[in-house]
Amino acid sequence: MITSLLHDNGDLYALRRVFFLAAVILLLAALFSPVVAARDVTVALPELKPSVFTDEQGKPAGLFVDLIEDIAAREGWKIIWVHSTLSENWDKLASGEIDLVMGVVSTPEREKLYDFNHEPALSAWSQVYAPHGSGINTILDLDGKRIALLKGDINGIAFRDYARKFNINATYLEKDSLDEVFAGTAAGTADAAVVFSMAGEQSANRYDLSTTPVMFNPSSIGFAVQKGKNQDLLVTIDRYLAEGKADPSSTYSKSMEKWFGMKASWVIPPYVWWSLATAIGLVALFVIISFIFRQQVRKKTAELIRNNEELHAAYEQLTAAEEELRENFEELTRSEQALRLARKKLNLLNYVTFNDIENMIFTLSGYNHLAKDKVTESSLRLIIEKEEDILKIITRSLKFSQTYQDLGLRPPRWQNVSQVFLLAISHLDFLRMKHTVTLNGLEIFSDPLLEQVFQILADNTLTHGKTATEVTLRYTEGSESITLLFEDNGMGISEDIKDKIFLPDFQKNKTVGLFLVREILEITRITITETGEPGKGARFEITVPKGQYRFTSQ
Repeated sequence: MITSLLHDNGDLYALRRVFFLAAVILLLAALFSPVVAARDVTVALPELKPSVFTDEQGKPAGLFVDLIEDIAAREGWKIIWVHSTLSENWDKLASGEIDLVMGVVSTPEREKLYDFNHEPALSAWSQVYAPHGSGINTILDLDGKRIALLKGDINGIAFRDYARKFNINATYLEKDSLDEVFAGTAAGTADAAVVFSMAGEQSANRYDLSTTPVMFNPSSIGFAVQKGKNQDLLVTIDRYLAEGKADPSSTYSKSMEKWFGMKASWVIPPYVWWSLATAIGLVALFVIISFIFRQQVRKKTAELIRNNEELHAAYEQLTAAEEELRENFEELTRSEQALRLARKKLNLLNYVTFNDIENMIFTLSGYNHLAKDKVTESSLRLIIEKEEDILKIITRSLKFSQTYQDLGLRPPRWQNVSQVFLLAISHLDFLRMKHTVTLNGLEIFSDPLLEQVFQILADNTLTHGKTATEVTLRYTEGSESITLLFEDNGMGISEDIKDKIFLPDFQKNKTVGLFLVREILEITRITITETGEPGKGARFEITVPKGQYRFTSQ
């Protein structure tokens, strides 16, 4: 029995030793487990107030700071804060300098380089802020504006895509911090700022900017790590957020109330959904209209291609016709040059012939004058006088021929009528004749022989006007022409010869040269008629068509 009792006591002693060793092991595990589980987590600290920022005491603050510090206290993490801009965060995360970035949005491009948590910490939308009275009410009002954006922020990417759909051309100014974005907009270096609504409200109030109706890009905001690394951080964060949203007394719920004044929820307010739905509807309408326009453009393009082909064919025909016309023109030019040369030679021959005839007439007149002085018989003197008259007629005819052959040789030009008239009468004995000229600087486009016209008309008055003592030159203007009136107060022209005086075969001495007057004027489509009243004077009406007369300062 004693042996049995000793045996039982030995077993009890052994059992006690086992329990003691187990207790020691459990105590050591309890003491050393925090040390084993503790880990350093480097977290980016950008300035995205009120989500994450540095307060006035230089300490990290904001919704995401509250959340990550609460998680760290639970999990035994040691948070190492790294101050940097949002754009620098992405580079440091990719290189492994930091473990975690907060307050960011996932995009297909970013998911190629980084991993994101699945449970959103916050939901927001992109919002446009502008100075009061900016007139910015729709996305279309931002065309040609300067837009301030946060460098590396998803809002900049989203706005560029949104603006591109509406064909909005804007100038983008990227800044390193929210304060720079809003300060630049308030100072006028930018026309508007685009940031998340959660981050923008407080800054907009501080810089006295207004919230415009332009909103877009609803987004879920969360955490990101380097691709393929620190997956346990994301798992822990997702579990923490899911529990916090379900518990109104959680740190998550209290922090949402503290920083944003709202109950814990990641649901976007209904009015925002309505606004976004309206914007999406407008985009859809724009896409439909663009599709319709594109179809119309294609149709019009096809028509233009057909028209272009037709025009090309017509152009080829015109090119062939042009080539033919050019050849004809060159041939006409050669013919004209030959004709001009022949006419020049003919004029030279005429000049030599006329000059020889004038010399012979002059010599014959001299001999005739000597014979007249030596002849005493009256019948012979009468014959000599008739010969002199015939020589004068031949001289006049010769001068007429010389003048007529010069018609059209020189191109027409603008001529001051008053000056031409005064030059014409300077060759005549016109001192006894009073003349009045009222033309107000009138110029007409006519043949250079216009001076000859007025000389013939003035000589006609001296020769045939008989009782004429005054000549008047004036004008009357109509809607399609202007009429020069050359008038004298002489005997006038009888009705029976008014229509004959301009004919070439009318050889009566009292109208010599009027045929030449009409020929000179007709070169530039100017007409002449005689409308005077017999016994009261002659009146020649010279009609100049519109476009061939003008008035200049005297």
